[in-house]
Amino acid sequence: MNDDEVCEIGDIRIHAIAAAHEFLDRDPSTWEYPCLQYIIEVGGFRIHHAGDTLRYEGMLLKLRRFGKIDVQLLPINGRDAKRYAADTIGNMTYQEAADLAGECGTELVIPGHWDMFADNSEDPKLFEDYVNVKYKDRVQCLVPKVMQKIELRKNEENI
Repeated sequence: MNDDEVCEIGDIRIHAIAAAHEFLDRDPSTWEYPCLQYIIEVGGFRIHHAGDTLRYEGMLLKLRRFGKIDVQLLPINGRDAKRYAADTIGNMTYQEAADLAGECGTELVIPGHWDMFADNSEDPKLFEDYVNVKYKDRVQCLVPKVMQKIELRKNEENI
């Protein structure tokens, strides 16, 4: 898949959006984006899985064209001088990820990439606190336990 492509598998629609895993690169031979994020539409839900990405100019507009996003899974491990010095590629900071969820008007945001590597992690409690203070009553934050089952149900108030 590449940016702006759609794949349908039964009643599941998967939309690809370019991701900037540090840079919004393109493969020089294919001109395709090597890093992607996805909008998954299934069962009346719209889920955004950002994977590895930074915010980049035009990304919010790409997301908004899908309308309401019910759930976002966003990386929060960030980037800084220590990571750059270790040649560690960055992602959104927890503040950038929370603000993206708030600007998208998502109902539920789930942080990712906070516990994958000891030298490239972030405290999900910082993310949760930021979301709860800045976007209280608008965005719900869930920091799941490892292998926690998450069920989505539509109702009039929330997911």
